[in-house]
Amino acid sequence: MSVLSDEKDERVAIVSFAPQSLASLAAVYSCSEDPLTPRKVLHRMREFCTEILGFAYVFDTTFARQLALEEHVKEFAERRRGTGEGLGLPMLASACPGWICYAEKTHSEMLPFIARTKSPQQVMGALVKKWIGEKIGKK
Repeated sequence: MSVLSDEKDERVAIVSFAPQSLASLAAVYSCSEDPLTPRKVLHRMREFCTEILGFAYVFDTTFARQLALEEHVKEFAERRRGTGEGLGLPMLASACPGWICYAEKTHSEMLPFIARTKSPQQVMGALVKKWIGEKIGKK
């Protein structure tokens, strides 16, 4: 969840959902007569979050995930050529911030091999703060 605020501290609540969360909800709540898709779940979650919970915007992180993947590919190519900041290969990457947190806390020997690019959630946060923030007059 992101919250944008300005000098007057007027906050705008924004929530984003990972595709895995939408797919899990679709699988749990689907029935054979009316199967749910992740897109349908997103529409329902958007309605619930805006109308009931009062969020201003609801997004999924699919676009941010694509941007993060493209950055992972660039970093991998740099490491493979030996021109990147990392130690080379292997390069460990994950869209799950929980996995990265786990690796940082329990396997410090892997830190040099973990990709330095942002996760989809970090990319989404940056997009929300920059693009949506400017669009609605918040910085």
